[in-house]
Amino acid sequence: MHSLKLARRELVPTDPNAPLTLRDARASHFTYPWHYHPELELTLIVSGRGLRYAGDSINAFEDGDLCLIGANTPHCWLSKSVPGEPVRALVVQFLPEALGADFWQLGSAKPIVDLLHQAGRGLRIRGALLTRMTEQMTHLFAQPRRSIEQLAWLLTILAMMADSPDCEPLSLTRGQMPDSPNHALAAQRVLAHIHENACRSLTQREVADLAGLSAAGFSRFFSRHFGKPFVSYLAEIRVGHACRLLMQHNLGIAQVAAEAGFNNLANFNRRFRDLKGVTPSEYRRMARWQPVCSAG
Repeated sequence: MHSLKLARRELVPTDPNAPLTLRDARASHFTYPWHYHPELELTLIVSGRGLRYAGDSINAFEDGDLCLIGANTPHCWLSKSVPGEPVRALVVQFLPEALGADFWQLGSAKPIVDLLHQAGRGLRIRGALLTRMTEQMTHLFAQPRRSIEQLAWLLTILAMMADSPDCEPLSLTRGQMPDSPNHALAAQRVLAHIHENACRSLTQREVADLAGLSAAGFSRFFSRHFGKPFVSYLAEIRVGHACRLLMQHNLGIAQVAAEAGFNNLANFNRRFRDLKGVTPSEYRRMARWQPVCSAG
C-alpha cells in the first residue's frame, strides 16, 4: 500500500513561451498524490504497473498505458517499489487556451471541443490509436521542438483522438474537484485511508468518523466527490488489487479474494464479474495473453 499526500491543486510549472509542459518522470515507483489542475494531461506509462485513479474510476495499469485526463479531474497513479524495476512516464500538460481563444469558436473545432469535454471523465487510448499516439509522444520527447511545432503537434494529436473510436471513458461521471479547502482535505484523508486499508475489514462508519461526518452526511459527501457510493468505490479498489494479484502471481482464486479484502468468495466472484465482465479465472487467462490490463 502507498500513502497519499494531502489533496491539492497541483501548480504545473510552465514556460510562458511554450504551449506544452513536458515531463519525463522516472522514479523507483509511482507515488503521485491525488491531485487536480486546470491543465489537461496526456500520460504514457513507459514502464510500471499499479493502480490508476481518475475521477470515480480505479483500474490496473501496465507498460503502454496511455490516458488523457481532463481539466480539474482528480487523478493519480500508484505502484509498489520493486528492486531493479524503476518506473517511467512521459507526461504532456496543456491548457485549452494553448491553441488561442478564437480557435474554439471555429465550427471545424467542434470535434476537439467535444473531445476535451469528454476528457473530464478521463479517456484511455487503445487499439490502433494507441500505437500511433505512442509513436507521436516518443518522437515529441526525442528532440526539442519550437513553440509553433508544439502547437502543430498538439492539434494533430487532438484531431487524431477526436476522429477515433479508440478512446474509452474511464469514469462514469465528470471529475468533481473539491469545492473548498476543507472538503479537499477531508476527501484526501478519506481516499488515503481507504487506499491504505482497503484489503482489511473497513466500514463506512469508520471512514465517516475520520471525515468528521454523520453517516448521512458522509454518504452525500462521498457520492459528490467520488461519483459513487462508498461500498461501490471500495469494491472497485479491491477488484483492482485482485487484478494485479491475478496477473502477477499464481495464487488460488480464494486466496486472491482474501488478500484483496473480500471475506466471501461468492461476493468476490460477483463483484469481479460485474466490474470486469469475466470471472477471475477468465481474467487471469486473458491478462496473461494481453500486456495491458483491461479497464473496467
